[in-house]
Amino acid sequence: MRYVKSISVVVLTFVAASLAAQEQGSEYTADAAASVPQEFDWYTATPVPAQTSWGQAIDVASTELIRSWTTMPEYTNPAVDYLPEHPTVVSPTDHFGYPIGKPGVLHRVEEIYGYFERLAASSPRVQFEMLGATEEGNRLALVQLGSEANLARLDEIKAGLNALSDPRTTTPDEAKALIDELPVVYAFYAGLHSTETGPPEMVMELAYRLAVSDDPAIRLIRDSTVIFIVPVAEPDGRNRVVDWHRLHNAETFVYEDRTSPPYWGKYIYHDNNRDGLQLSARLTQELVGLFNEWRYPIGHDLHESVPYLYVSTGTGPYNPDLDPIAVSEWQWLANKEVNDLTAAGMPGVWTHGYYDGWYPGYLLWVTNTRNAVGRFYETFGSSVPNTMLRTLEDDATRIEWYRQNPPRDTTIWSLRNNTNYMQSGVLSVLGTVASSRTRVLEQYWTKANNSLDRGRNEAPYAYVVPTDQSRREDVEYMLNLVRRQGIELHRADADASFGDVEVREGDYVVRMDQPYRNFAKMLMDVQHFPDDAPRPYDDTAWTFPLMFNATVHAVDSVAVQGVEMSEVTDSVTLAGSLANERRAEWWVVVPEASAHSLSARYALGEVSVWAAEGPIQVGDREVPVGSWLIDAAAVPADRARQLATDYGLTILGARADAIAEVERHQLDLPRIAVLHSWRNTQDEGWVRYTLDQAGVPYTYLGEDRLGELDLRSQADVIIFPSQGANASAKQIFQGVDTRRGPLAYTRTDEFPSLGFPDSSPDITGGMDYEGLAALRDFIHAGGTLITLGSASRLPIEYGLVRDVTLASPEDVFIPGSIIRGKAAATDHPILYGFGEDFPLYHRFGPYLNVPDRLEDNVLIRYAAADSLFLSGLVQNPDDIADEPAIVSVPVGQGHAVLFGFNPLHRHQSHGNFAFVWNAVMNWNDLDVGLISEPPDEIP
Repeated sequence: MRYVKSISVVVLTFVAASLAAQEQGSEYTADAAASVPQEFDWYTATPVPAQTSWGQAIDVASTELIRSWTTMPEYTNPAVDYLPEHPTVVSPTDHFGYPIGKPGVLHRVEEIYGYFERLAASSPRVQFEMLGATEEGNRLALVQLGSEANLARLDEIKAGLNALSDPRTTTPDEAKALIDELPVVYAFYAGLHSTETGPPEMVMELAYRLAVSDDPAIRLIRDSTVIFIVPVAEPDGRNRVVDWHRLHNAETFVYEDRTSPPYWGKYIYHDNNRDGLQLSARLTQELVGLFNEWRYPIGHDLHESVPYLYVSTGTGPYNPDLDPIAVSEWQWLANKEVNDLTAAGMPGVWTHGYYDGWYPGYLLWVTNTRNAVGRFYETFGSSVPNTMLRTLEDDATRIEWYRQNPPRDTTIWSLRNNTNYMQSGVLSVLGTVASSRTRVLEQYWTKANNSLDRGRNEAPYAYVVPTDQSRREDVEYMLNLVRRQGIELHRADADASFGDVEVREGDYVVRMDQPYRNFAKMLMDVQHFPDDAPRPYDDTAWTFPLMFNATVHAVDSVAVQGVEMSEVTDSVTLAGSLANERRAEWWVVVPEASAHSLSARYALGEVSVWAAEGPIQVGDREVPVGSWLIDAAAVPADRARQLATDYGLTILGARADAIAEVERHQLDLPRIAVLHSWRNTQDEGWVRYTLDQAGVPYTYLGEDRLGELDLRSQADVIIFPSQGANASAKQIFQGVDTRRGPLAYTRTDEFPSLGFPDSSPDITGGMDYEGLAALRDFIHAGGTLITLGSASRLPIEYGLVRDVTLASPEDVFIPGSIIRGKAAATDHPILYGFGEDFPLYHRFGPYLNVPDRLEDNVLIRYAAADSLFLSGLVQNPDDIADEPAIVSVPVGQGHAVLFGFNPLHRHQSHGNFAFVWNAVMNWNDLDVGLISEPPDEIP
């Protein structure tokens, strides 16, 4: 490795080389990068001492390496620029043969766990245990670190924190006694985003330092806190990224030349930090379960992106249901960290100007929503652990009120720099919390008490969820999700009435006089993102009743809390019903646009099921168009009853003469394929997850194989998921840039984590014209193509459908909100079970346009401007009012169904699932009342 003394000379040389390469029309890539130094000798001017000022031995060899991998002296400080030595406790150097931050080196999960196991075995101040497994069977882990005395009483600490979290069971005097003697449990999560590779490396050195250092500040940390570390929050993705680095990025020294694997987890990519509301991923379930078990006061998510260290507070608007104390705690801790590191001479440490503080679905909000403190870092990183030249954008280097000592315009950045910054911040905040232990615990108890007080004194006082409503299985899922979040749920034991809200015995009640009142209100209430606020960081709406298309009533009378009710302590079941079974010759099933309807259809297997194309009179009840008809001879009453129970369905027995004249078509079970690109697997992962949860079989089809297959012989329906909100048709078509290829994604003995859940010898090049032609041939031969969200741009812009075009409303702005849709073709199969209007999750289109000739092919339109908004933010609604949201077009012998929104968003928008399920179940009967595409030659 080459050593360099003057970083400023190196940077100027690199910039000049880059500019020269640009002037010659070439990219600044491998040739220019070959001379990027990986080690530096600025530190040699001052020899490493043999011991610290408090008399502890220093590992001189490791310290020299740590400093040599740090590219500038200002990128470190005395808290982290050395490694303490211990005669018996295993250091990272003892285990790996080198300290943390070595250029070019990343560790797989088993290597990281292997170190922690040895650390715990050699130190009484460290414990290591395995948590639950991911979808692929890799387990999360937990490191617990503190004084020997505190680790010996972990059960007592857990009981004390649980008592503090619920003031109903803890008097002020009891709370004070707990506060006087409990440590603060501070939890860190590393490696949630797999390409943010530094945190799982840093926490190994952090744990060793906290375990062995005799620094008085660290002794106070051990005595006053217990540190929890989840070393790798996404184990599947960590191994995948490390294998990818070793295969493809080991010789990458230019940031713009790095590549990333197409997958992290089995299903979820970057959205694993958007799963806190729906609790879909195993990692989210484990981490929420960890909090609900311990109720610790602070959780801290370690991320990488912006230079050099961003400490979260957010710009606002802050979520209005958050306790104001929590917001002030963000500011208090962040400003202390910024002050400490800036005073230590480290530039580029800042807060405020990134993220907003609105959306509660991130990992850090697992604590924020439950009266604890949720925080995160963004430390500058390159993903690839090689030392690289980095040139920053102007907006990252300007002096602002919140960034008085900004990063340099250009610098050489290393993995060790990343470790230094992140670890320095962690040591700073742990020192602050340790010295303010009682304050942290007092405010934790106070926030829980405030939540109770608001629930007792502010409307709404409860949310009532009737059991008598449509889509019972969906409501059941919603209520069980609320319980899984740790929110208390009750069931009414008596009838009551509060104005327009009727409570019936058996109805479910979310009381607001509970410690998690604020979180319950966040989930159940309508969101109003301020119209004049800066651009939101993520979704602005998530209202559960709207997302599930469920009936929920807010009660503004405090008397509701006096209704006789019992707490629900087991899973909620809202079974359907079977009626008129004695003389039934046919079963009439009412699926009511349930998110579980497709599951019910596949549960029936090869049983013939018909869809009624008009309403049916069964006794004194009229059942709606789209209800299912099943010959009772094929499904005995006990099986019909089980179907009603399992899927919340209403099933009525009918005589043959009652349905004899009903027009109908058969719901043939299709062979489904899910088409994925290699450039964006985010949304298609959610589609696969949703289908797997529904128990629906499908073929997983990569874009690179389209041109090799006779698609129609293998599939009846192809679902093409959204490709990212702003993806253009050209980007979708071209895929990963071929100039980056070939990029193999295949499993081998050397790289066992690659090649799943799909594989390819080369993921570059997109679908190409052969793939596009294969899609065209599939539709013309009788297949149905269903495109969701931005994927609809491809068939429109690349000629798979005629006449439908993309609109470009200039001013409309709907960033992940819930808006009102209205049925334009109420009897069309895709609308079966829906009413005249319904909530739609919507995020940036695409926006569709049809000529007058195809007006009848518009199935759903957006509502009028004055009724479009339901939750979140809608700016300039006139631009899309009454415009198409779903267009269905017969093409050749097949069909194209184009969605202008993503109905399968993050497994959240359950109330929209049935639009897709109806298209799937009625795949070969979608032309009802529609205009066909004109022939190629019009006479």
